[in-house]
Amino acid sequence: MKNWFRKQFRKRTRVYIMPTKMGGYLIGLIFLMFLLAIGYDNNLLLIFTLFLFSMNLLWLIQSHFHLHHLKLQHIALSNGHALAELPIKIFWEKSPKGPYSWNLTLERANQGVKPELFDQTDKFAAGQLKIPKRGIWNWNYLKVSTELPFGLYRLWCFYPAHFETVAYPSLLSQTEINNLANNNSGESIAMGRAGREDIWNLAPYQGDESRKINWKHYARSGDLLIKEGEEYTEQFFHIKFDLPKNNPESYLSYIATQMVECHRLGIPFLFEGPEGKIGPARHGEHLHQCLKVLSQC
Repeated sequence: MKNWFRKQFRKRTRVYIMPTKMGGYLIGLIFLMFLLAIGYDNNLLLIFTLFLFSMNLLWLIQSHFHLHHLKLQHIALSNGHALAELPIKIFWEKSPKGPYSWNLTLERANQGVKPELFDQTDKFAAGQLKIPKRGIWNWNYLKVSTELPFGLYRLWCFYPAHFETVAYPSLLSQTEINNLANNNSGESIAMGRAGREDIWNLAPYQGDESRKINWKHYARSGDLLIKEGEEYTEQFFHIKFDLPKNNPESYLSYIATQMVECHRLGIPFLFEGPEGKIGPARHGEHLHQCLKVLSQC
């Protein structure tokens, strides 16, 4: 029932508006002035009260239209580590005329995260976002609120924002990499099947590493085939995953820091985790795949 009510109050077609503390004082003053004008039969006070009421109604309408025509175009937020400052950029369409000072909140389920904004224009809002903990964050809404342009009313609306952000484990300040495997670059590990090299373990070339191509077969037939089952190895960093029961977050941060350091130094690493072995490799997609596994442990 709570989630149902939550969805009803997050429809894009609605702009919600309530008086601020100052706006509440103004409404109370207008009501008091109206009672005094009626009680004392003061026409001048009544005219001034109606004038003030009309101005307040005009301010209410203008505050409402400050967000009514605003449209969300796109949210750019990349994956990153928990508690790190991730750059976020939100692009708008049909922005109203300034001033631009909106408070933004990315929401998922029953939790919201507010980015720290340092630049807002009629086209975009840019800032930094800190995700408090690791995991896969499926965002549902972007909440936009403001008290502009007059500060008498607070208004807000919700935009559907369905996208995913992976928050990797937070990084340690420093780490050392000192247990590289002693594999010589260029050596191959074969499957050990009997038979001639140009008959066994051949498969069509799919754009893999060129060192796996069987050049002898290519010289005879002109077909690009690879030696299936062979892997050319080089010196790599072997990371074995064994999550302890005590202080698992520190362990995950340590493993994640070693992976990032390997990637920074261009060292291939093999991750032996709960889903099996991944790698060895050194490219960015490999790093993302391994860190994503850690974020879900």
